[in-house]
Amino acid sequence: MPRRTKSRHVLTTLVLSVVLLLSPTGAAAAHAAAQPASGSSVWLPSWVMDAAVSTVADNSDLFGTTSLFWYDARSCSAIVGKPGAGDPQVLDALRSRGLAVTASITGSGLGPNAAVDCFSDPTRREQHVDMLVDLVGSLDYDGIDIDYENLALTTLPGTARRVRPAFSAFVTDLCSRLHSLGKSCAITVMPRTSDRLTVWRGKLIPGVYDYRVIGARATRMRVMAYDQHASGTSPGPIAGLPWVRRIASYVSATTDVGNTELGVPTYGRDWTGTTARSLTGQGAVQLAKAHGVVPRFDATQGEMTFTYRTSGERHTVWFSSPRAVAARYALARSRGFAGAAYWAAGLQQAGTWEAVRRR
Repeated sequence: MPRRTKSRHVLTTLVLSVVLLLSPTGAAAAHAAAQPASGSSVWLPSWVMDAAVSTVADNSDLFGTTSLFWYDARSCSAIVGKPGAGDPQVLDALRSRGLAVTASITGSGLGPNAAVDCFSDPTRREQHVDMLVDLVGSLDYDGIDIDYENLALTTLPGTARRVRPAFSAFVTDLCSRLHSLGKSCAITVMPRTSDRLTVWRGKLIPGVYDYRVIGARATRMRVMAYDQHASGTSPGPIAGLPWVRRIASYVSATTDVGNTELGVPTYGRDWTGTTARSLTGQGAVQLAKAHGVVPRFDATQGEMTFTYRTSGERHTVWFSSPRAVAARYALARSRGFAGAAYWAAGLQQAGTWEAVRRR
């Protein structure tokens, strides 16, 4: 679809003042955009950006694409920058390593009903696509990563059936526009193991993501093969290997794994009952040391775990170690996936990237 002049007007609704004050300079202007970078991708969260940039720069041989977790769609008509969005030092640091740099967009304001309203209407859908294309152009990003998870927040199969075609239409239009401009279009999706509209973790239906359509339209489909257990569930692995293998098998049977990245966690969680708090991989190691316990590697689940007690409460911790991350990367490559998609740089345990490099 040709770029329309009205996108200039739509840009005025884009709440990105911090970004629009900046322009590409130095390495930013010299970097090559267009086709998907080879190798794995890695997200850089805004709240640990300094640590994330440092670890990615030091291990740039392991990654092809970096995705900056900097933006949020608060509604169909408003995209805002998170703290630090558009920082030219971050952009130049990554581009100077020869890495493709893409913008990640979350969708806090696009729950199931809002998503249907936005994406089912051709005019509103086009306006939302215009905003995203303008964002990519504002700092000459190599592409975009759409991480709209709230549209899966339903337990009603009927609602999920309405969301799925609407989101697929959006993905089709957005990726077509970006590809015509030589930009990449990554779509992050929740994990699925079957065609059924199954409720996951008591509140989500990952079936809103049509793997067949997304896998065919996107430059990369990134499957979040993690959060198997989280707050609201009983304690358990972040991404147990048997569960991850089932996800990989379903993806392989559904779409082209050569265009798909398998999501790999680098973090952990600490449960009391069904309430969990997130930990970095290194934080989990330090927590075990503080309580005088030695984590053990669960050979079946392929993750580290330990328990401890404090203030009369029993805690159970599961976390991703260098061995766990490397094993999931190896699984992705053995199944023919394009690579891994790591969540996230700056959250990993020391020695993680060295373990991946050895694999």
